[in-house]
Amino acid sequence: MQYFGATDRGKRRGTNQDAFQIKIAGNLLIATVCDGMGGANGGNVASSLSVEVYTKKLTKYIKSALSFVFLGDIPEFGTPCEEFPEIRLYDFINKSVDVANAEVFSAAESDPRLSGMGTTLTSCIVTPCSVVIANIGDSRIYYAHAGKIRQLTKDHSLVQNLVDEGKITPQEAQNHPNRNIILRALGVDERVSADITTYPLTEGILLLCSDGLSNYYDEEFFLSTLESEQSCEEKTRLLIDYANDCGGVDNITAVVIQL
Repeated sequence: MQYFGATDRGKRRGTNQDAFQIKIAGNLLIATVCDGMGGANGGNVASSLSVEVYTKKLTKYIKSALSFVFLGDIPEFGTPCEEFPEIRLYDFINKSVDVANAEVFSAAESDPRLSGMGTTLTSCIVTPCSVVIANIGDSRIYYAHAGKIRQLTKDHSLVQNLVDEGKITPQEAQNHPNRNIILRALGVDERVSADITTYPLTEGILLLCSDGLSNYYDEEFFLSTLESEQSCEEKTRLLIDYANDCGGVDNITAVVIQL
């Protein structure tokens, strides 16, 4: 497995309110992207705090569970699925989201300068036999394989609701003036829930990204870039450069994972 992540301020923003982290926990890989909101200070704090707290808690839960099951060395990547324990990943994700949400919400409540801040959170856990994804907001995860690409997450946004209700088409949503209005974010309320889904682990490429990249989504370009023979770092750089060439109106974050 190969992976790489990077973030860029873009061409229009004075600060970068995106944050990401990639972490190995036992024989699992955790990747998380957060896109903050609530002004320059608030957005920065919300995204950096949430990605740090969420990843730290999730890593701790997973390592503790794996160590308890194996009572020794934790297996490496490539462990056959039948030898991999059924650990409570959904429970660990929910607990980690709760802790991160409480931290961000508390910080906003205690400092007027941070009032109303929040962040998206999009994360994946790659296990020896599955990929578990969690999502809050409109940062996304794409999966490319065998000449096809699809979006694994579903946006918690106004335009997605309009698409679901049949009021606009997915193509119209791509350029809708209110496409940046999200309806669920971490840290805004005392409680928040993530959508969690499991997919079988197969060959292919995962892309986690903030809307600074996905707002310029072009199926042909994304697919050809992700399925190219280049390294994960080169693919990541190409995607970020592409978003900047398209205008770079927002912060841009991309994490590419070759399964």
